Amino acid sequence: MKGASLLACLMLAVSPAIYAAEDCTGNDCMPKEIKNSCTVETVSGCIDWENGIVYSVGMGVPNDKLTSAAQKRYSAYQAARVVAQRNLLQMIEEVQIDSTQTVKMGMLENDEINLQIHGTVKNVSEVGKPKVASDGSTFVTMQMHLRDIMSILAKNEHFELMDKEIPKTLSPAPSAPATNAPAYGGDAKTVYSGLIIDAKGLGVKPAMSPKVFNADGTEIYGSAQVDRDFALQYGIAGYVKDLAQGKGNERVKGNPLVIKAEPAGGNKGSDLKISNQDAELLKQLEQTQAFLREGRVLIVL
Repeated sequence: MKGASLLACLMLAVSPAIYAAEDCTGNDCMPKEIKNSCTVETVSGCIDWENGIVYSVGMGVPNDKLTSAAQKRYSAYQAARVVAQRNLLQMIEEVQIDSTQTVKMGMLENDEINLQIHGTVKNVSEVGKPKVASDGSTFVTMQMHLRDIMSILAKNEHFELMDKEIPKTLSPAPSAPATNAPAYGGDAKTVYSGLIIDAKGLGVKPAMSPKVFNADGTEIYGSAQVDRDFALQYGIAGYVKDLAQGKGNERVKGNPLVIKAEPAGGNKGSDLKISNQDAELLKQLEQTQAFLREGRVLIVL
């Protein structure tokens, strides 16, 4: 009898707190602030491409074979964690590395990548509080940073990242000068805090390693242009949902250069094409400014 009482106490200690019943379905069960931060939603969660975080939600139901309320709550919570981890793995597998391959392709090609990603998913953390529905069902949200996946891929040489002799910390973004510059385009004499590529409405799909080409098909920006340490820490580019949001983003905040883009094709639809004029400007700026090498690039979806 003492053993049963002790078990019940332990269940209460580690099970989620008893919250007011909150019925929800799917992604609506994620914390509101997380859902609002996401750039792309899937059936199992969402991805915040601006900050490089994948979120998944899992649902668990109480085990009716258990007798105490505490045990049932705990069983639903544990089941929700397992489902959330499984959903997170499925979402990670579908993340695009670039316009030709997904993370799953890399996992299939390399057993070490497969093992490391599975191991990382097993140790992901919960975010927010579990939600408990009126029928006892529990919903748990978990998160994983894309930089952890990029690090695994890079160690297995799935990224052609160039090491460059530049400082390994982000340089302070220059403040915005008083200027009457047009909304799009710029000049080689101006100091920029980053680059925003407006691809709004083009159907571009986010990827960890997108490429930007000029009108003639020459690569202007991609993993080869970004210092390896910056790429692993911050990614090749971030994604936002609107231009105003992008201009205030810490990645490019200050005086970002804003240019327009077109889809560059590719079977995954992640690459972009810019005009030869804008491409030539970026080449000139790359000689004197560091924002491209530091991955200070945002793409507006």
